[in-house]
Amino acid sequence: MSRRTRGDVITDLMRAWRAARLQTDVLDDAAFHKLGINRTDGRCLDALSEGPRTATTLAAACGVSANALTTVVDRLAERGLVERVRDTVDRRRVVIRLTPLAEHVSEQLYGPVVAWSIANFGRYTTAELALITRFISEGTEFQARHLSYVRDLELSWTPAPNEGEDDAP
Repeated sequence: MSRRTRGDVITDLMRAWRAARLQTDVLDDAAFHKLGINRTDGRCLDALSEGPRTATTLAAACGVSANALTTVVDRLAERGLVERVRDTVDRRRVVIRLTPLAEHVSEQLYGPVVAWSIANFGRYTTAELALITRFISEGTEFQARHLSYVRDLELSWTPAPNEGEDDAP
């Protein structure tokens, strides 16, 4: 009986995480296609699923400029998926929120994913769920920091000698 090393488990986890991200992208692409929207529009809908946001916070969450966000919100509003409304706390402020139509189509597209997730979470202890949450949260925070690195990176298109070559003779 072979015993898996910590390195083997880490490699498997990295592969599983990548596969999950890729499958999520494929699923989202199919859902966005059904809605007739693009990925940026979809990211904005996803960010709004947490509740209404100002244009500034929505633009930051979606990784777009304020000008680009105006175009996105206009497109989504034309489809009846979002609306601009006065903030109930500060009437001078306008927030963007999902419409009942957006909630309706989201339930059709993602309701089964939510239901499966909730049922699947029942297989894990509270401590295991807390660990998974911590792992995802720490990864999300790292990726937010890494985004700055990628945006500032002067990408080299010249591989170093022997880079990418197989080690086999």
